Amino acid sequence: MELKEQNWQNFCQYHLQDWHGLRTRYSFRGEVIDYSVGVRSFRGNQQQTQITQTNIYYLDETGGKQSEKSWHIDKTLHNLADGLFHPATSTMRGFFFPQGAAAWVTTQLKLGYYCVIELFLIHEQLRLSTNSFYMGNGEFTGTIIEREDAAGYPSKYWSRKNDCLPEPPFRGAWQGTSVTMTPDLRVSPAVKVEKFNWEYEGNESFFFPDRISVSCPDRVSVGSSFTIATAWLVTEEQMQQLIVKYDRQGNFESVTLELLHAIG
Repeated sequence: MELKEQNWQNFCQYHLQDWHGLRTRYSFRGEVIDYSVGVRSFRGNQQQTQITQTNIYYLDETGGKQSEKSWHIDKTLHNLADGLFHPATSTMRGFFFPQGAAAWVTTQLKLGYYCVIELFLIHEQLRLSTNSFYMGNGEFTGTIIEREDAAGYPSKYWSRKNDCLPEPPFRGAWQGTSVTMTPDLRVSPAVKVEKFNWEYEGNESFFFPDRISVSCPDRVSVGSSFTIATAWLVTEEQMQQLIVKYDRQGNFESVTLELLHAIG
């Protein structure tokens, strides 16, 4: 199957539904700025060639619409050989794994332009996204966490807590497998992961509620490679991690999905 066709099918298979959840915005220090309840809805035609995405957010659980935005995603126009083009911004591409995990990334750092990296992890009817923002000067401005459940809101799995935690949720030893996708949509064969790694040079770590962790640098720039990672401890025995890498020229280099299990 053509690589871009597979990317599109992965997108449609796992993401075309209504995702109900809690959206929390954090400062660069990990402080809660605000939060809202919302739904991100993806609806396709019968052939799944035309997709409408609608994001609706409410001020609180009692209602009162805060914002609503819609985009139309056309397979012919937006499904490209270097990733899915989102009509909201020409500088980003979407990469979708056969397991459902995904990454929307700024493909090339440019002075004066925002850099956004949104990472999605999926388990059954649950979806988690972490969105790291960098200003045009490369300065980290904060993170948005969205905890979503296709079954509705409130979720039986996700809590309604927002404050960051002082310590990581993961303990002990972990092993598993990983696959890596490159900008041309090629996915590597699975390789064994002997050890869970959370030490990325120059990064700060944030530990959010519901066993979600983000590791990211406080500044990005052309001339320095960097890594951004999101880990989700799904259960005491299962963990997922997405790792995005950029090279020294500021180019998106790869995204790696690790599926891990506790050992010992």
